[in-house]
Amino acid sequence: MQADAQDSATAQTAQRLLATCLPDQLPHLRLARDPALWQPLTGGRSNRSWRVPASGGDCVVKLFRSASACTVFPNDPQAEAMLLHHLQPYSLAPRLLGDWHGPLGPTLIYRHIPGPTWQSDTAAVARLLRRLHALPAPAGLRPGPNGSEALRQEIRAQSRELASTQAEALLNALPDSDIPPLATPVLLHGDPVPGNIVTSGAGLRLIDWQCPALGDPCLDLATFLSPAMGWLYLGRTLDPAEQQAFLRAYGAPQITARYHALAPFLHARMAAYCLTRAAQGSQADAHAARLELA
Repeated sequence: MQADAQDSATAQTAQRLLATCLPDQLPHLRLARDPALWQPLTGGRSNRSWRVPASGGDCVVKLFRSASACTVFPNDPQAEAMLLHHLQPYSLAPRLLGDWHGPLGPTLIYRHIPGPTWQSDTAAVARLLRRLHALPAPAGLRPGPNGSEALRQEIRAQSRELASTQAEALLNALPDSDIPPLATPVLLHGDPVPGNIVTSGAGLRLIDWQCPALGDPCLDLATFLSPAMGWLYLGRTLDPAEQQAFLRAYGAPQITARYHALAPFLHARMAAYCLTRAAQGSQADAHAARLELA
């Protein structure tokens, strides 16, 4: 409870400082100066965000916390800004309005997309991701792990932060199969969990683009279908019918077959991520890791 109180106090301090400084740095946005009008947004596990009244409609002010970056989900404000700019013509993401690097760290400002986060209809998410994966990728994206050996190496890198028994259990459970890299990697969101999908009046939109990549589409599919991420964001795992509807709607049998072949590696990858957070004190992630490996 003490850590939660400290984090809340830090967030309130950041809110007051940004409300004081940011309107002068980006005067054209006419951001509200009264910190009481800055509404904290919940759901993100990496950064702090607020919904703020501004000229032309509400904005999201997103303050990056570099300490929250990790191997599976990097936290790169420059990559997010690049992707928001790149995707502007495609109506898939928020509109980037500005950025600022102040004393608290990098900050992005983008137009708020009204609507709840995703709750149902996995087929609609599959069509959204298939559309994203078909788009051209901007230059300079980080490469995502591609193929079983790359996934094995990423799991091993994460496991260095775990107890030796946990690390050995994860690595020893991986199959000996060798699945080669995909010849043509695609543009990935990198973190398409339910909390990063907004059901807007114009359709589904993806937010929180801080870890895009060029890689295997199975990474995005596995993140959305992940039992751990389902429980953390929805309070439940997706049932078999929802998973099957998703894979059917994605409409790429070869990718679906590849996803199934890579499943042991993809589950271990997500479990390793959750276990590293559990090692830092997150009981929710400890339970999520067990669900991922069930």
